[in-house]
Amino acid sequence: MPAKSSSVKLWNLSMQVASNPDLIGGVYVLFLATVIRGGLALWVYRDSRLQERSGFWALGTFFLPQAFFPLYFWNQVPELIWTCPKCQRDNRAWSRKCGRCNQFYTAEETVARLHGYLNPSDPVVISLIASLFQEVARHIAILMAEGFELLTETDIVYTLPASHFWSVKLVVGNVLIWLSLFCITGRYRRTIRSVGLGYSGNITDFGLPLLLAPALAFISVGFMQGISWFSQEISLEGLGNLAQWEQQQWSNSMPESLGDGTLILLGFVMLILMPVGGEILFRGIAYIGFAGRFGQIKGMLFSALLFALFHGYIRSFVPLVLGGIPIFLMGLTLAWLYIRTKSLIPCILTHSLVNLILILVYWM
Repeated sequence: MPAKSSSVKLWNLSMQVASNPDLIGGVYVLFLATVIRGGLALWVYRDSRLQERSGFWALGTFFLPQAFFPLYFWNQVPELIWTCPKCQRDNRAWSRKCGRCNQFYTAEETVARLHGYLNPSDPVVISLIASLFQEVARHIAILMAEGFELLTETDIVYTLPASHFWSVKLVVGNVLIWLSLFCITGRYRRTIRSVGLGYSGNITDFGLPLLLAPALAFISVGFMQGISWFSQEISLEGLGNLAQWEQQQWSNSMPESLGDGTLILLGFVMLILMPVGGEILFRGIAYIGFAGRFGQIKGMLFSALLFALFHGYIRSFVPLVLGGIPIFLMGLTLAWLYIRTKSLIPCILTHSLVNLILILVYWM
C-alpha cells in the first residue's frame, strides 16, 4: 500500500480532539450530530404524526437525514395562493373572487398570479441535499487524489489537498444556487426579485458593506485568537486543541503559494459562488421562511443558526463549534442588513468582502 500523503497526516490532531474524553474537546462532534439528527427527526414526526407512517419517516430522518428529510418535505405539494392586484389580498388558489374587494377574475388570471409562501423546511432541505452532493464529490476527489486504497482506511478521516478541496466546494456552490433558484421560481412560482435579487432603495446602503465587512472579519479572526490565548491562560487544553484544530482546517484548504492555480478557483468560490448561493439560501429563503412562520426576531436567529451550522460543515466537512460563533453573529448582521435594505445585493457584497479580507489576512 502506498505511503499516506502529508495531507492525511494533518488530520491527526482532529482525531485526537474527537476521541479525547474531555467534555469540551472530546465528544462534541458526536453530540452535535445527535442533536441535529434528533431535532430533524422530531420535526418530521410532529409534521407527519397524523399520517400512518410517521414513525418510518422520523426514524429514517434520524439515521439518513440527507435522504429522508428532503424526500418527506419536498414530496408535499406546496399550497399556492394568488394576490389580488387591486387590493393586494392573498386568496386561495381555487377562489375566483377576492375576499376583500369582491373583484372577480378568470381562471387564467388567477393561475397566472399563483405563488406560494416559503417554508422553514426549504432551507434545511437545500442544505441537506448540498451536503449530500458534497459527500459524493469529496469521495470522488479522494479517489482521484490518492486511489481506492485510501477509501478503505477507517482509522483516518481524510483532509483533501487544497486543489481537490475547492473543486468540491465548486460543486457545492453550484448546487446551492440552482436548488435555491428552483425552490423560488419552480416550487413556489415566485420571482427572484421577490426575495431581494434586485435593488431599488437608497444607493448609500451600498456603503454599509464597506463598514460591516472589516468588523465581521476582525470578530472572526479575533475571536479564535482570543480563545486560543484564553485557553492557555486558564490551562484548558481541550478548548485550546479545539480552537487550534478549527483554525487548521482553514489553513489546510489554502493553496501553498500565491502562484498556485488553485488560488483562482478559491477566489471564484469564496468571492462569487458561495456569497451568491449563501445569501440567496440563508437570507432570501431561510430568513423569509422562518420570519413568515415565527416573526422577525426568531427569523433572524433561526436563519443565522442554520447559516452557522451549514457554513462550518461545508468549510471543514465536520461541524464547527467555536468557529460557528462568529459565523452566527455574521448571520445575524446579514439578516439585519437584508431587513434594512430589502435586497440581497448588499448582503452578497458584505459576504464577499468578509471572505476577501480573511483570505488576505491569511496570506499576510
